[in-house]
Amino acid sequence: MRSCTVAVGLVTTMLLSGCSVGPKYHRPSAPVPNQFKESTEPTAQGPGTSPIAYNNWWLVFNDPTLNELETAADSADQDIRLAVARVDEAEAAARYARSFLTPTISLGASASRTREAQNRPNNGNTFGRASTFNDFQTPLFFSYEIDAWGRVRNSVESARDLHQASEADLRFVRLSVQAAVALDYYSLRENDAERLVLDSTIEQLQQALDVMNHRFHSGLNSELEVKQAKTLLDQTKAQAQALDVQRAQLEHAIAVLDGRAASDFSLPRTPFSGVPPSIPPGLPSELLARRPDIASADRFVAAATAQIGVARAAYLPQLSLTGFAGFESTALGSLFSWQNGIASLGAAALTPVFNGGRTRANVDQATAKYRESLAQYVKTVLTAYQEVEDQLAAIRILSGEAQSEADAVEDAKRAEEIALNRYKVGLVGYLDVVFAETTLLSNQRVATQISGQRMVATVVLVKALGGGWLGVSAPPQLKAKNEAGEKATNPQN
Repeated sequence: MRSCTVAVGLVTTMLLSGCSVGPKYHRPSAPVPNQFKESTEPTAQGPGTSPIAYNNWWLVFNDPTLNELETAADSADQDIRLAVARVDEAEAAARYARSFLTPTISLGASASRTREAQNRPNNGNTFGRASTFNDFQTPLFFSYEIDAWGRVRNSVESARDLHQASEADLRFVRLSVQAAVALDYYSLRENDAERLVLDSTIEQLQQALDVMNHRFHSGLNSELEVKQAKTLLDQTKAQAQALDVQRAQLEHAIAVLDGRAASDFSLPRTPFSGVPPSIPPGLPSELLARRPDIASADRFVAAATAQIGVARAAYLPQLSLTGFAGFESTALGSLFSWQNGIASLGAAALTPVFNGGRTRANVDQATAKYRESLAQYVKTVLTAYQEVEDQLAAIRILSGEAQSEADAVEDAKRAEEIALNRYKVGLVGYLDVVFAETTLLSNQRVATQISGQRMVATVVLVKALGGGWLGVSAPPQLKAKNEAGEKATNPQN
């Protein structure tokens, strides 16, 4: 009969443990377009078909210096280390929540010596006399919450989802740092290219000023024309010095991203040339799988769903088993004898009757948190598509702008030649030459800035696309090409 009772109790416990009052998680839906409006490239189908399919996506720029900076940042950046610590914290929290699925067993030991009064109530065991005795105990305590309504399981599921969200956040931080390194690097290279334009212009203006001074002392020019030439030279030098401030700040920012002190870091001036690589965006649906911030938002929705189940379980009785087993004796010598064994097993059910609406408030709070996470997910998805479209439009427009500005530079060069030739034969004053040179310099700087903007827009597009596919390595030939360039750049390595 006793075995039947135990069997019925175990079956009942198993059946109750299979119940859950929480809602089931469903992947949130968001508007997904069929294709990107600004995309003119053929759509890529799945991992491995895009130039940025691999984790170290920056290799597509074929820049050994950038590859070296990205590798250093990945191992030394403090934001990445913070995110790694948050992942470890979330993983420990998930293990803590999972521990409640198993019973809690504690071992205790106690020793006491007690004197009882002669006239104490119910003094029958010592025949009306005062008594002094020892009490030694070594109990093993047992407690277990029967997860009848899924409270513990939903807590475990929520902690697991938050752990997965922290892992996605780590990928997003790593991608953000990688993009920041590339953005600062190409901004610095654009600064170098712009400074090269100014240095060349300063050299030409200095030569022109020397000629003007010679002509002035020979009585062929007026002092006004000399001052006009010197004014233009001084203005150009000031512009170059302003670029030096920007370059120093960019260099310092890269140092911090690489985990190095700004005082110990420098990059040589190396103007970039060429055009950015073409980055096909692929299918819009792929963005949901590639963007780590979308994956993180999805996991927060799952965690919020599980928390509703945790809150609802508070409406129902909390079932628990408690017990202990061990030994008790008044003498240490006989403590562990079989006759001094003690044991107890009990079950309890605690049902909330009135708590001032606390349970209802917790359920409403969990439901509101779910709606908040759902809205955040949709917002994250919509923002992701906006960012991709923004950069696709920027790349398309900047490509046409670069061609128009290249034509403007050629026109400005020809205008400067004409103005200089007309000045030499006395048909115009030097002010026309100054205007032509100023126009040329302005167009050359704009052309250089557009080249930099194209590189920056390409990097931001890669970030908007979520970087490379998780777990996909770069092609061996591309790795070898960058490593060879790295050795050529740093022969000491």
